[in-house]
Amino acid sequence: MTKFFLPLLFFITLLSCDSKEEPTLLSDSAETYVPVPGSGTFNFLHDRKERVYHYYQPLNLPEKAPLVFMLHGYNGDAEEFMNWLSMEKLADENGFAFVFPQGYEDVWGTTHWNANLDISNVDDIGFLSELAIHLQETYNLDPERTFTSGFSNGGFMSYELIIKKPDVFRAAASIAGTMSGETWTNRNLAEPKPVLQLSGGRDRIVPINGAMSTNGGWGGAPEMTEIIDFWVGLNEANSQNHSQIGETKIYKYSNGDNNSEVWYYLIENMEHNFPLGNQYNVHTPSLIWEFFSKY
Repeated sequence: MTKFFLPLLFFITLLSCDSKEEPTLLSDSAETYVPVPGSGTFNFLHDRKERVYHYYQPLNLPEKAPLVFMLHGYNGDAEEFMNWLSMEKLADENGFAFVFPQGYEDVWGTTHWNANLDISNVDDIGFLSELAIHLQETYNLDPERTFTSGFSNGGFMSYELIIKKPDVFRAAASIAGTMSGETWTNRNLAEPKPVLQLSGGRDRIVPINGAMSTNGGWGGAPEMTEIIDFWVGLNEANSQNHSQIGETKIYKYSNGDNNSEVWYYLIENMEHNFPLGNQYNVHTPSLIWEFFSKY
């Protein structure tokens, strides 16, 4: 037990930095939005657990609008994450709804997403997919345009969702995340799906070289280029476009199955972070929506 506990405790301590590592914001003051009908904080009963989610929809949202899931990192708080990202204006201007669900506690009592991990028996696949269907039906959202995205552990979970629930989630965006060891092992179950990956070249928590410890079920996937190659091959995306803006290398693979694309943004000098504008020339929520809006 000691042999297992100490490395895992060290890794969990690193992951707990997710909620404390703040990126450079676009401005010092965030706009204040008055809640519109339908928006708010709600409970959702799943597997005898009261789950919490924060939902936002623009005023006069058209029928069959898209829905974007945004999943926090390990040890994260959904409400804080939502307030931090301030996505209301982006949703208002582009006509989509979004939801920030709250992760449940793992065996260590830490909020998380169970992306096929050994430290949890929480049914997050069931919770998130049932929540998606509930929101689609309640607010008349488009079941063909529900997307999942997340930071760190939320990125892990987004990969798990498009593999296990391809009928619910159209595409995924992983920010400073990767595929867990078991998600990678089960990659043969995957269907062609659009994927956006954004990583930092200096990320020591989720390193792009695939060196993450397998303790807890986190590690086991290969380096990020191999993961990207897997999704490119699965989607049969045979058109490539490589570019660079500052220290951000951009790899886009298009012309895939059902017009699916795979985008890989590598910010060479960035650590474990969710860039919001000035520092790395990438406003991640806008990038995520730019990608999802293609589908």
